[in-house]
Amino acid sequence: MNKKKVIINIISKIAKIDPELINEKSTMSDFSKWDSLCHLNIILELQKKFNKNINTSKMNDLNSVKKILQFFK
Repeated sequence: MNKKKVIINIISKIAKIDPELINEKSTMSDFSKWDSLCHLNIILELQKKFNKNINTSKMNDLNSVKKILQFFK
């Protein structure tokens, strides 16, 4: 499975958003369910999945599918 699909599935599962509504241009502000607590859980799940640590200051910056994809290239 490609990274984009994995990332979208993680966001979808944690934020309870239909994966069909999420694409590379999607950002936190597009979905009311993707709030700060949800974002933290998404980041933690991504760290586990890709075995890569994300420092706290970087977490806030990873607020869109595109930025997350670029980070985990």
